[in-house]
Amino acid sequence: MTMPRAFRLLAKDRETGWTFTLLLCLPYLAFLIWMHAHHEMWRDEIHAWTLSRLAHGFSELVDGDRIYEGHPPLWFWYLHLWSWFVKSAWGVQAATIAAATAAAVLVARFAPFPRYLKVLLLFTYYFGYEYTVMARNYVLGWLLLCLFCALYHPYRTRYVALAVALGLLSLTSVYGLFMSIFLLAFFVLDQIGISLRRIGSYPAELTLSASPRILVTVVITAAVMLFCVLTIEPPEPNPFSPAFNFGSLTPAALPDMLYRLTAGFLPWRKFSMHDVWDGCTTLWENKSAWPNYVGGGVLLLATVALYRSWRFMLVYVVAVVTMLAFQQVRFEGAPRHWGHFFMFLFAGCWLARTQFPRRSHWLSTSLLIGLLALQTESFVVATVMDTREVFSGGRETAAFIRREGLQDLPIIAGPDYFGVTVAGYLGRPYFVAETEEFNQTVVFHNRHRPFSTNELMDRAVALSRERKSPVLIVCIYGLPDPPAGTTRTLLFTSRPGMVGDEVFSVYRLQAN
Repeated sequence: MTMPRAFRLLAKDRETGWTFTLLLCLPYLAFLIWMHAHHEMWRDEIHAWTLSRLAHGFSELVDGDRIYEGHPPLWFWYLHLWSWFVKSAWGVQAATIAAATAAAVLVARFAPFPRYLKVLLLFTYYFGYEYTVMARNYVLGWLLLCLFCALYHPYRTRYVALAVALGLLSLTSVYGLFMSIFLLAFFVLDQIGISLRRIGSYPAELTLSASPRILVTVVITAAVMLFCVLTIEPPEPNPFSPAFNFGSLTPAALPDMLYRLTAGFLPWRKFSMHDVWDGCTTLWENKSAWPNYVGGGVLLLATVALYRSWRFMLVYVVAVVTMLAFQQVRFEGAPRHWGHFFMFLFAGCWLARTQFPRRSHWLSTSLLIGLLALQTESFVVATVMDTREVFSGGRETAAFIRREGLQDLPIIAGPDYFGVTVAGYLGRPYFVAETEEFNQTVVFHNRHRPFSTNELMDRAVALSRERKSPVLIVCIYGLPDPPAGTTRTLLFTSRPGMVGDEVFSVYRLQAN
């Protein structure tokens, strides 16, 4: 009995032309443009753009203010290129759409998966929202992971191209660094296995001589990884970069680690504005024991699903354990970090199919379909809520200031790492009470003091007297009463949004 033609077209897993790629990626591109038009960026998205736009060159994004971000420089270099052509804040969204669409093209054209699985992948939570609507560095990690998988072939090896892809992947984030390290280990193990198969048998005494091409691949990748390690650590003090706490890596931490696995593989969401993004919610509450069993069970299934390639089975387990340990001892993270467990699983399934194209991969296909089907729920919730609700009040606040012709008044904002959202949309500096500097970015140097609403008010009054003009105060907190002889008027308050702490109030203050 033959399958219906429509089903055979959907089940096709090897592309020989570009028709399907265009039919899938053009609607995907239109969807991303629609979502970005409705998405109000928050501080982490727009601050990276501001840093990159203001940089005088690529070297400044190595040893300048970027060092306080805790991320390697590739995302900032990429945005700096875009800032040559676009100065407005939407440039970072255009850059994100371009990278996400390029990754979709690689998946649609080169990934050896059934077509229905590719469609499902692109319109699920991580690759339809978290990594592609959020303008963050993780979209480059997704793109470069797809590039490595598309370039890799065990017998037609593109050594230098693979080294470049792995090196760039390590420069996207600390998770990109982890994935690059373990993909390099997989590459070396696979090449050794191929060499042994060519010999025909395993000799009693094994002597390995490194191929010059493999050595070049390892050296290039390792050099870039070293550069990443040397440039990723933010200097002290930094309130968002805690020190390593190896004492927290105890058996008592296992439930939390397994919960992060569950939340990473199954990012369930509620139809509630404040539970959609970064809500860390799953099908169950964190206090329940069920997420522990589910997370461990999914990891076991994911490992078994890679049985066609024992090398990647080994690499995958060690990679996930390493990521979990890092989260425990340094930074717990959020769903955007935990999603790398699934992202790396997808890469492993891709590479296993490339290694063994004629074998059945029904187990990994079934697992991916199950995980992606459940992720469709969070994709629907996130896209509906982000188009229906305000994500952050920064864009709305900046639009009000422009609409009222207030953008040329001195602006003082606080706390500073919230003010960057409004300043980024306005494309202008603001006075930072914590450092007593005019800036468009946040720098956690030694002169950075804790935020105080009383100090913000005092600095606003002093600034108004110094400039002999009204000043605008942008703040997320209630302010104390102004001193005698000072007039303060509330002009605007943004609507509550999905980022609950980015509801901005704009005041006009005049010190007589």
